[in-house]
Amino acid sequence: MKMDRYAATVLTFLYLQSFCFVTGAPLPMKNLVNAAGLFGQNRNPGVQGESSTKDVSFPRPTLANSIAGLTNRSDQVFGIYARISAWGHEHTKSDAYSAAVIQVSNDQGAEYNAIRAGLHTLPSLYKDTKLHLFAQWTTDRDWRTGCYNTDCPGFVPFKDSYTGIPKPGMVVEALSSYNQTDSSMILQIVKDERPGIGGDWWLYRVAGPVRFPLGHWPASLFASLSRHATEAAWYGAVGSARRGDAPPAMGSGHGPGEGYTRAAYFADISLMDRMAYPADPSLRSVAAVANDERCYKVAVDAGGGNTFFYGGPVSRFCA
Repeated sequence: MKMDRYAATVLTFLYLQSFCFVTGAPLPMKNLVNAAGLFGQNRNPGVQGESSTKDVSFPRPTLANSIAGLTNRSDQVFGIYARISAWGHEHTKSDAYSAAVIQVSNDQGAEYNAIRAGLHTLPSLYKDTKLHLFAQWTTDRDWRTGCYNTDCPGFVPFKDSYTGIPKPGMVVEALSSYNQTDSSMILQIVKDERPGIGGDWWLYRVAGPVRFPLGHWPASLFASLSRHATEAAWYGAVGSARRGDAPPAMGSGHGPGEGYTRAAYFADISLMDRMAYPADPSLRSVAAVANDERCYKVAVDAGGGNTFFYGGPVSRFCA
């Protein structure tokens, strides 16, 4: 299965958007199928679909970026949800980054609005190599507007604090360790469409049956996204500010074929409907995106759970 025009377009947007980061017991392989084959029209787990593209141009040629994940397009998207495995990247250089991202956006051609959140290591922003929870927004295709966390007016933190619940910008202490510990964080971005609320986009940390509000992006920040999103994405991203430098590891630093406790994952992925309930999780229009399959790959867990594994090691072949 070849990547359709939509998937290639979304890949281009995610690929270009990732530039802003720099400015600042394993499952057997037969149980892992390519995301395009599982979620596309061909649902035969034995079919391996193509999920990469090479014709992506750089508006800033000094930067090198790679992504791997899934995207979904819908007429109206009101939220996104995922459990994200938490992996540290303590060897990330000062001009590089590694991230796991959930994102909603609305692309109307000349008008592009987007929100994303997730876990990342970004030394240029935090002056350390620890894993941080982050939130980000923009109103332009190159992510020149908006900012991370509360670095500019935009994201409004929830006034109350919760013990043990990190806010955007804070360090994530509980990390996964290869073949030993599986640590994860459930994040949800959802548009609150209740009458009288104003339609703001909220970021939640989910723990068991409880949703902890971390803050919101006022609808007034956006034009097209003030109504709803049209695209959603779950993906890993890495990059370096110097072309020729090997980017850091993506996810756990191991390929998706290694499965749970060894490979990084997004689990329980879902879109949200107007009432903030999970939409049909089959996500028939999901497409895989991986712009450098030599180094970073995507594989869906055919065992269910709306889970996919992603990632890869540090490699100079990806520089």
